[in-house]
Amino acid sequence: MATPQEVSNHNSIIQNLIDRFDEFLESATKTLENTVADRVLSATDENSLLETRIPINRDFDEIFDRGLRDFMGEFDPVARDVISWTPGEVTDADRTVVAELKKQSYARLNETVKSTRENIHTEIMMGALAGVAVQSIAETTRHRISGLMITTSNLEATRLQNKLRRLRAAQDRNSELIAETLQKLKKQFAGVSVGGSLASQSSAEMHDLVMDFDGVFIRHRGRQAGLDRYRYTGTLVSESRDFCIRNVDRVLQKKKQSQYGLHNRGVVSVLVIHS
Repeated sequence: MATPQEVSNHNSIIQNLIDRFDEFLESATKTLENTVADRVLSATDENSLLETRIPINRDFDEIFDRGLRDFMGEFDPVARDVISWTPGEVTDADRTVVAELKKQSYARLNETVKSTRENIHTEIMMGALAGVAVQSIAETTRHRISGLMITTSNLEATRLQNKLRRLRAAQDRNSELIAETLQKLKKQFAGVSVGGSLASQSSAEMHDLVMDFDGVFIRHRGRQAGLDRYRYTGTLVSESRDFCIRNVDRVLQKKKQSQYGLHNRGVVSVLVIHS
C-alpha cells in the first residue's frame, strides 16, 4: 500500500511534469509564433504568401514536433514511481505499456498541432486572396499559436502577461487573482479571437494525458499484482467533476473504478491499495 508520504511524492512528480511541459510549451510556442509571423511579414505579394505553406510546415516540425517527441521521456519518472510502491519487479509488459502510452500521448498532442497548422494555412490563404494586410495576417497567426501570450508592442498587455507568468509560477497560486489578470489581458485584445490557441489546447491536453498515463499504468500494475481495490485520491481543482468531488479518498472496487476510469480531471493520482 502507498503511504501518505508516497502519495505526496507521487503528486509532486506529476505536478512537476505538468509544470515542465508548460515551460517547454511557452518557449516552443513563442519561438514558433515569431518564426511564422516573420515568414508572413516577409511576403511581398499574394503568391509569396501562398508559398509559405512548406516552410511553415518545416517550422512546426523543427520547433514543436521535435520537442514533443523528446518530451515524452518525461513520463518515465511517473511510471518508475508507481513501480516503486506496487508489488513486483519491472516486467517486459511494463515497458510495453509505458511505450504504448507515450506513443498515444504524442499522437494526441500531434493532432492538436496539425489542426492549428492547417488553420494557420487557411487563414493565410484566405487573407492573401482577400488582400488583407500582412500585418493583420501575422497578428492572427500569433494569436492562433500563443493565444493571450503573444509578442506584442502593447505595453499594458506585456505587463499583464508578465504578471500572469509570476502568478502561475507561484507555489501558493492565487486562482482568483489569476482569473482576474486573465480577464484584464483579454480586454487588451478586444475584437480578436484568442480562444483555442495551440498553447492553451496543448496545455489542457497534456494535463489530461498525464492523468490518463498515471491511471492506466496504475491499473496495469495492480492487475499484474492481483489487486482489486483502489483509493481515489489527489487534489481537487475548480474544474473537478462531480464524480471526483464525491469520491476523493474513497476506496473503490475494481468493477466501479473500471466503470468510471482512473483519470478524471482534477485528481492528481489514484493509488493502489491492498487487494
